[in-house]
Amino acid sequence: MKTWLDVSVLRCPNCGRHYVEASWYVVEMEADIECGECGKEFNSKKNALDRVLLGFEINEGGKLQKVEVAKHLKIERTKIV
Repeated sequence: MKTWLDVSVLRCPNCGRHYVEASWYVVEMEADIECGECGKEFNSKKNALDRVLLGFEINEGGKLQKVEVAKHLKIERTKIV
């Protein structure tokens, strides 16, 4: 059985620490997050580096068997008018 998760890779603009968050939190909510390393707050969408659809293979008991990068997705940037 297959299931998927859309995630985004972010980087703190202050210290460079990387994070992976659910893309709805990054792309739809454009949430600000606080870096756990340096404590600075930054906008997740503006600092997104990559967006991928992860594919998960699970067995009949719901146990994870395999994970793969199914495809890279476009990060929609907000245009300033």
